[in-house]
Amino acid sequence: MHKAVFSVKLNSEQVLQYYKGQKSSVRVRTESGQTMSIPYDIMLKFVTREGIYGRFQLTYGDDGKFLDIIRLS
Repeated sequence: MHKAVFSVKLNSEQVLQYYKGQKSSVRVRTESGQTMSIPYDIMLKFVTREGIYGRFQLTYGDDGKFLDIIRLS
């Protein structure tokens, strides 16, 4: 099991691009310097009227498959 911590700052206009299907994944840089593409549907539960903001921890398996995501702040 692996963990990646990253921050996301997407305003409501940027989130609308994902909602309309113009984009399908959120590209982030983890605190350890890795670049990851996170499928937008994983981030859906964090969408607010303002967009998606916060620091998150993603857990994934040895095979790279998503296991869980939580908001840290």
